[in-house]
Amino acid sequence: MQTEAVQWSYQDLDLLLGQEEWQAADQVTLALMLAATHREAEGWLDEGAIARIPCEVLNQLDQHWMRYSNGRFGFTAQQQIYRQRCGKEAFAFSREVEWTVARFRLFGFFKFYNFLNFSLDAPQGHLPALWFWHLPWYRSWRMGGIGTGRGAAFGDAHLFDALMLRLERCQSL
Repeated sequence: MQTEAVQWSYQDLDLLLGQEEWQAADQVTLALMLAATHREAEGWLDEGAIARIPCEVLNQLDQHWMRYSNGRFGFTAQQQIYRQRCGKEAFAFSREVEWTVARFRLFGFFKFYNFLNFSLDAPQGHLPALWFWHLPWYRSWRMGGIGTGRGAAFGDAHLFDALMLRLERCQSL
């Protein structure tokens, strides 16, 4: 028996964000990013897919998150922290927004996704995050994780750097 893939829309995202259902909105955000890059079958974004996210999609997702969180969450909020407080250093960003468990000088272990803070009490820039967490088991294992995405894994912040670069390019158009 074959099931149809759920088609999410920006209206669904609006509804979830308006109800402060941050984790569900994060899942819809990833689904919209995967659809825009034709990576639904893979279920995760790599650096190449991030480079192909249409600017209108990235900007629209960002605007929804920024509007419903009053500027607390969204890609622009993440970019501001990345640029201004972290010197464009993704590991420093992950510590700043409390994505890591341990705060070692050079690296930390990433939290398991379900341990992130899905409330307005979360640090600025904490969400959206699932696009960064969702990895295939073999990539997680290569980073020291236990096959559940980024949880318990070391570094590899290239994906975050890729999104920040894509966002910069989209903003400069």
